[in-house]
Amino acid sequence: MSRLDDNWRASSGPARLRPHGNLFALRAAVVVAFLILGAQLFRMQVVDGEEYARRSRENHITQTTSLAPRGLIVDRNGVPLVRNTSVYVATVLPELLPESEQERYQIYLRLEKLVGVPALEIQAQVKEREAAKQGFIEIEFKKRLDKEQALRLAEAVVDIPGVGMAVRPGREYIATEFSHILGYVGKLDAAEYAALRKEEYAFDEVIGKAGIEARYEKDLRGERGVTSAEQDAQGRLIEAFDSTDAVPGNSVRLALDAGLQSYVSELLTDSLKALGNDELNGDARVAAAVVMDARTGAVLAIVSVPSYDNNIWSAGEARAAELQGLLDDEAGSPLLNKALSNAAPGSTFKLVTAAAALETGRITPATTRNVTSAKLELKGEDGQPFYLDDWRAHGLVDLYRGIAWSSNIYFFQASCGILGESRGLGKNTYDSATILAYYARQFGFDSPTGIDIGGEESGLIPDPAWKARVHKDGTPGDRDWYYGDTCNMGIGQGDVTATPLQVARMTAAVANGGKLLTPHVAAEIVGPDGKIVRKIEPEWKQVPVDPKYLADIRRGMHESVLDGAGALGAVPGIDVAGKTGTAQFIDYKSGDTFEHAWFTGFAPFDNPEIVVTVYFDRGVGGSKAAPVAARIIQYYWENVR
Repeated sequence: MSRLDDNWRASSGPARLRPHGNLFALRAAVVVAFLILGAQLFRMQVVDGEEYARRSRENHITQTTSLAPRGLIVDRNGVPLVRNTSVYVATVLPELLPESEQERYQIYLRLEKLVGVPALEIQAQVKEREAAKQGFIEIEFKKRLDKEQALRLAEAVVDIPGVGMAVRPGREYIATEFSHILGYVGKLDAAEYAALRKEEYAFDEVIGKAGIEARYEKDLRGERGVTSAEQDAQGRLIEAFDSTDAVPGNSVRLALDAGLQSYVSELLTDSLKALGNDELNGDARVAAAVVMDARTGAVLAIVSVPSYDNNIWSAGEARAAELQGLLDDEAGSPLLNKALSNAAPGSTFKLVTAAAALETGRITPATTRNVTSAKLELKGEDGQPFYLDDWRAHGLVDLYRGIAWSSNIYFFQASCGILGESRGLGKNTYDSATILAYYARQFGFDSPTGIDIGGEESGLIPDPAWKARVHKDGTPGDRDWYYGDTCNMGIGQGDVTATPLQVARMTAAVANGGKLLTPHVAAEIVGPDGKIVRKIEPEWKQVPVDPKYLADIRRGMHESVLDGAGALGAVPGIDVAGKTGTAQFIDYKSGDTFEHAWFTGFAPFDNPEIVVTVYFDRGVGGSKAAPVAARIIQYYWENVR
């Protein structure tokens, strides 16, 4: 065989080209690696498995919500009426507590010493939360820590699993005279959370509960910030994830003037005591006043006396007894806004009666009545005499003097008519009442005004249909509408009720030529950058009364202040027009009869800017309410205008 053949054979077959030594080393390395990996897995799962499981259980992914700073509420000049504060709360997260009930209870006992909450109370809260399968939701077991408690807890929480201290945004209200306007904030209750959850409210978020805080909740709230992180059982940060900063809420600038509001509050409080001919009524217990722009409906002041401190709602148990005292005060009812509460409007309602009588043609400004006595004797259908009362013998009065001196008999003639002499507004007493009720409702009575602080009562305008409905289970005599019902209605008595705000709104419509304005306390919404987000524009509807008749009514109001029953409403240098009201009512507890005192007016007479309505639950309108209204108008002229 040749050498060539040997070479050919030597090179034939791929096996001769493989690196046998290297392949063996690779196989050995792979085997060793798998042995090491298996040993490590065995150690982690079997030898140290319980330890790793414990660490996994104790590490916790948290999503922390940072509530946005709530927008401020300021007066027309930018004076703050609320402050944002920090409130320290003690918290416990059930799912991070030790599993041992004994260890847990030792934590509760320690917390009892630190912040004063009984251990059993904390235990009960935790069990309740876990029973609801909500162990992942933090419990605020102490809502308002004082400084000493906060310092003690801050030092201790690093060693107590599941326990923490959080800082919540708080709200402080600066002055009590704004309480009924501003309202207050509080934590969401279960029903509110269920309703607002879709709007991304957190379970621990505060929400406006009343007043401006509630009405402008969406503006004031802002947008929450969110931070995701991994923590261990002691709450120590392991790793931080994504975060979104909170966006502060918008602020609400009010039309209200803080100085005017404070002045009116102090003035009403000082004027409760009976003076002069008010002594028969005794001291007033409550009072209210409304100052409103007659052109726009912007409310410059709205005061209710007595008032209260609306910080009480956030104080919890610390002021629980004080809150109960406010709830028990039936005479003063300080939690109730008297400017939005019902009372008999008395002779202020005669402005509506005048408008209805003029518009229907029942009277003209020249229609007269000679009121020779304070009692007008009439005979009923049964032939028995009864009397229509006036407060004095006025002599000959036309519409202007009838308004100026508030003659009851003149307005009986205009509304229910004088039996045997003249008919009323309609062809019979039923029609007369129905017509008067229609015009009263056109002036905004019998329904809420729509003011943006809520909580208002609707008042009541009775009519035959209403009486039949509410007395449907009574006797026919209870259900029937009588001549006297229409007469009482014509002078704002009987079942007629209205709020001071409704009376002010009606007065503004008379003053401005027939625009029934929707009152509003807020003026504009302002963003965190100081730019105006939106303005609160005036809203109104036209009253169906000829402006010339409203001018006639204004003239009568002017004469009232110049030389009539409202003379004490005059202000030197300012031309004021107004109408007094003195409404009788029965105190159902004592059975005694007292009088409400009213004055409602506007200024200046020839170009009305503001309406002022004043109410006291006891007193005579011309002597008690009118001089207070005069001082309010003067303050406005000198300090606000």
